[in-house]
Amino acid sequence: MNRLLILFLACVIAQFSYGATVSENEWYEKYLSCAKDSDLRVLKAIIEQWEQAEPESPDVYAAWYNYYIKLALTDVVTLTTIPPEDNQKALQFVDSTGVVAGYMYDTKAFNDSIIQIGYQKLDVAIRLYPDRLDLPLGKVTMLFRQDHYSEAITELWRVIDYSEKNGNRWLWTLNQPVEDGVYVFKDSMQDYFVQLVDAEQSDFAQQLVDRMLQLYPSDIIFRSDKASLLAIANRYSEALPLYLSIYKDNPDDIIVASNIAHIYYTQGDKKQTVKYYSKLVQCGDSEIEDIAKQRIKEAKSW
Repeated sequence: MNRLLILFLACVIAQFSYGATVSENEWYEKYLSCAKDSDLRVLKAIIEQWEQAEPESPDVYAAWYNYYIKLALTDVVTLTTIPPEDNQKALQFVDSTGVVAGYMYDTKAFNDSIIQIGYQKLDVAIRLYPDRLDLPLGKVTMLFRQDHYSEAITELWRVIDYSEKNGNRWLWTLNQPVEDGVYVFKDSMQDYFVQLVDAEQSDFAQQLVDRMLQLYPSDIIFRSDKASLLAIANRYSEALPLYLSIYKDNPDDIIVASNIAHIYYTQGDKKQTVKYYSKLVQCGDSEIEDIAKQRIKEAKSW
């Protein structure tokens, strides 16, 4: 989700006088114009000028947060057996048999003491401007990058609790109202749920989806999340009725139908396996269609 990445804003050198009268929008644009390639001293000077002109702006706090994140970021040479991602260049070490035994490449690391200064800046803004959704989500995104999941969940609980108070009437950068606050809030929580699952943090993922279901018990996405966690844990007897209830509400969801069919297949239920896989043989997804045809063929031979 690109809107969550308030953390690493791009920047070029900008010069302007202390005495100029500048609106908050113009200060923000000047800040953006210098956020990637400029010397950090230039970026700091611009934020200081902005802060002098707009000391109560939540976006100044966010700018300081981004500054400290950039300041904390360093390159570290990593020696590992794990190959780099995204086609990153790496030095390979080969053993006597010609097999790659290790890799050496640059990775990003963060100076935690510097990041804590950034968190302190952002925490003030979160407390003063609780309707600004981008502020806590910016912190959560960074905590996820650091694998600090417990702290991230604590922050998410605050956001979720406050969503009940403000009815998801959120603000974003420059205090602009979020057009569809419910959608953005739900979508953000779903994004974090997926990240937790990918990071194999199933306990935290379970806590998050259970909390969201307390607020939105009929939401199909979060119900599907819960069913998926149960299925991943091989708790099929609990996952199946949940999937069936979701399918009843949304019979066009081919993923849900596929999951139902798979559970019946693993349980050896010939009739239900054929029934649900038959719904998928012309679903429009070639991969799912191929699996459905194969499973139907197997089930009929039982």
